[in-house]
This record gives sequence, C-alpha cells and structure tokens, in this order.
Amino acid sequence: MANFLQKGNKFSIGGEFAKNTFFLFFGSMVANVLNYGYHLVIGRQVSVSVYGEAESIISLIAIVSVPATTLAMVATKYAAACKADNNKKGSREIWLYLNKNIFKFGLPIFVLMVFLTPVIGNFLNIESNWALSVVWLVMYVSFFNAINNGLLSGWQKFKKSSISSMTFAVIRLLSGGVLVGAGLALGGIVGSMILAVVAVYVVTFFMLKINILKKTNDLETHCESKVDFQALKKFIIPVFFGNLAITILGNADMVLAKHNLDEFSAGQYGALFVVAKIIFFGTGVVASVLFSMSSEKNHKGDSSKNILQTALVLVLVASGCATLIYFINPALILSFLYGSKYASVAPYLGWFAIAVSLFSVANVIFQYLLSKHRTQVAYALLTIAIIMVLSIVVFGSSISAIIAIVIGFQALSVIICGFYTLRLKKKN
Repeated sequence: MANFLQKGNKFSIGGEFAKNTFFLFFGSMVANVLNYGYHLVIGRQVSVSVYGEAESIISLIAIVSVPATTLAMVATKYAAACKADNNKKGSREIWLYLNKNIFKFGLPIFVLMVFLTPVIGNFLNIESNWALSVVWLVMYVSFFNAINNGLLSGWQKFKKSSISSMTFAVIRLLSGGVLVGAGLALGGIVGSMILAVVAVYVVTFFMLKINILKKTNDLETHCESKVDFQALKKFIIPVFFGNLAITILGNADMVLAKHNLDEFSAGQYGALFVVAKIIFFGTGVVASVLFSMSSEKNHKGDSSKNILQTALVLVLVASGCATLIYFINPALILSFLYGSKYASVAPYLGWFAIAVSLFSVANVIFQYLLSKHRTQVAYALLTIAIIMVLSIVVFGSSISAIIAIVIGFQALSVIICGFYTLRLKKKN
C-alpha cells in the first residue's frame, strides 16, 4: 500500500510538473518564435558587421542583467515559500523590500555604468556610446521586472509569466522592425529593447496587483507566517555569483567573439550563436518550473528528486533531438533563417548545439541545487566561467577555437553540477 501511494505521488508530481511546464513552454515558444523573428528581421535588414555588434550588445545585456536574474530567483524561492504557507502578505513584504533596495543600490550602479560606457565600448569595439547607455537603462528597468516575474513564478502563475514573455517579444519585434526599418540600425535595436522592458513592467505590475499584491484581510488574519529577511540576505550573494557564472557560461563567448574576431567573423558567430540558442530557449522553461516547484517542496520538507528526474529527461530528449537535426542539415537551417550569407559556417552548427545542450543540462541541475538551498556549486561554476573567459581571450582566435573551448567548459560544468547533486543525495 505504501509503495502504491509513493507511485501515486510520483505520478501526481509528474502531472503537475508537466502541466506547469506546458503553460510556460507554450508561452515561451510563442515568445521565442517572436524573438527569433526579431533576430531574423534585424539580421536581414542590417549588414553582417552591424549584426555582430547587435548580438554582442544583446549578450552584454544578458550578462549585466545577472543582478536581475538573481532578484527573480530570490523572489521566486521566497514567494514559493509564501505560497506553501498561503501567505500573500509575506509576498507583499518581499516585493516592497526588494523594490526599496533596487532604488537604494541599483541607481548608483546605473550611474556608474553610464560613466564607464566609453571604456566598455572601446573594449567591445562598439562606437555608439548612446546605444550602450540605453543598455544600462534596460538593465535598471529589468531589476523591477525581475521582482514582478519572480513573484508570479513563485506562486506558480505560469500562464501570467507566459503573457509577460510574449509581451516583451511582441513589443520588441514590432518596435524593432519599425525603428530598424526607418534606418536607425543599432539605435533602433536598443530602442526596441527599452520599449519592451517598460511594457513588461506595466503588464506584470497589474497582474501582481490583481492576484498577489491585493490586500485580503481575511487571509492575513489567519496567516502567522513571517518572511525571514536575514536568510533572504544570505541567500542573495551565492545566488548572484551562481547566476553570474551561468550567464557568463552562456553568453561570454558571443561578447568575446566581437573582441577577438574581425567584424565579419563576429557576425557569422552571432548567427551560429542565435540558432544554437534555440535549444536553450526551448528547454529553459523546464528549469524555471523545476526551481519554483522544488523550492515549494523543499520548504514543506518534501522530496523533489522526481521533479529533477523529469526535468532532466525532458531536457536531454529535446536537446538531443535538436542537436541531431543540426548535424544532419545545418546549411538548410541557416539558409532558411538567414539566407545564404552565413552558409560558410554551417559545419559549425552541430558542434555549437552540443555546447548549448551541455549548458542547458548544467543550468537545470544548478537551479535544482539552489532550490534545495545548496549554494556551494555557485562558486565552483564561477571559477569555471572565469577560466573559460580567460581561455577564450588567449586562445579563441577563430570560430572553431571558441566553440571547442566552450564545449570543454560546458562539459566540465555538467560534471561539477552532477558531483554536487550526488553529494546532496549522500547527505540526505
């Protein structure tokens, strides 16, 4: 009887995980199609060199948004705990606390980055200081968006999270197409980004206002749960370093390709980077659902091992199939998306897919470990990421060399994450 109940629990967990993944996957796939439409629009409208510059800036945004990603994960984890306790008042306290600290610490960071714009632009060979300044503004607004989306994910409002993703994609695609089509080129690209992040903030704020931030006196009267802000503060630092590591592992090669390679080769690398990242964008929703559900289970003291197993199976199957397709006919894929101007680098696409698949697996395990409050892995991954960056700077003189370096370090990341997971099982 006990075995039957255990199996029933597994099916229940798997069904709930699949349902949540479906909602987030559907929204993310719609958003990803629109996002790739955005890349294709600008990729066809601008020159190869400008496209490389644009992809370098987009990757830079991902890296400087690490604090935002950290805020989203912290908000998700503690909102998931509030959900487990049915504590909406606690979620409002988290929202107010994090927003207050963004104003306190985020604004000085924004001002500092504006002053550093000429130095960063010179390193990345980006001449437009105005475009880089807009990047820092996008970063700052993204902090607020991260809190909103984190709370929605923590309460497992994945339908609403999907609407947020689609809002960003629609606004960026439409505004980007108009602005770039009007001849603004790089200025139009960064302009579309700031319009999109502002739109997302408006949408997510009203979603929270209706569902979570709205005061409900009856609920608050019966809920005695408190938010442990001291634990929250201690959790932020390792999560920040972990997200910094994951973001560097996933984006530094594109940024450094702009630094190491000539303009034309950097543009080619950008095309490979975007197409191969389809794998990560397609499987990334699995990690998001895993983190939210596993955080809730961990707060309740329940096992989330089955959630990890389900997530790994989904990611391995999806990424394996995509990689196989990329090896079979890479030229067709690149020509369909970009035309013939990137055909010469088609043989690299399958190998790039291996790198992205390994990265996707590492990200899933990393999110699982953080949901279990096992943060030591963050520092190990950051060490790997730093060594990878130095290796690319020194040895990444060609597209093939950069891809080989990335594959090696992504594989090492999977091994390290697996090691920490095995240690977790032994302790339990």
